[in-house]
Amino acid sequence: MAEAEIIINGRTLVHGTGVKESLEKSGAESTVCFDEVLTDGTGRVSYKLDIDRVVYESASYYLTLSKIFKKMLSTPGTITTRQTIKYKNKAPFVIVKNYSGCILDGKEYEMKPEERAAQNLSFICSNMEEYIEDAPQ
Repeated sequence: MAEAEIIINGRTLVHGTGVKESLEKSGAESTVCFDEVLTDGTGRVSYKLDIDRVVYESASYYLTLSKIFKKMLSTPGTITTRQTIKYKNKAPFVIVKNYSGCILDGKEYEMKPEERAAQNLSFICSNMEEYIEDAPQ
C-alpha cells in the first residue's frame, strides 16, 4: 500500500492520479582519436515530471494553482513528492523527492461528460534531491 502527496510551490495538490518521473541526461562528450571515438559521460542531468489528472475542488483552489502554473512558465519553482510505503510486517517509510528549478513545460485540459474536468501537467526540473524518512505511526 502507498500514500502519495504532491506539493508545488508550497501548495498541496489534493486530487491527482499519478506522477511519472523521467531522467533526462543531455548528450555525452566525445573525443575523436585516430582509430576510434571515445565517449565520456556528462554531468548535465535534468528531470521531467508528468502529473496526471489534477482535479480542482473549488474555484479559489483552481485560481491559486492557475496563478502558480502561469508564473512557473517563466520563473522556476519547486515540487516535492512524498510517497509513504507500507508493507505487512515491515516498518513504513517515506520516499521524499525535492525537485528544484522546475518550469511548466506542458499543460493539457481534458473535459469528459462522464468525469470531472482535469489537467495533465508536465514540468522540466534542473535538480532533484531524494531521501528516506520514517513514516508517522
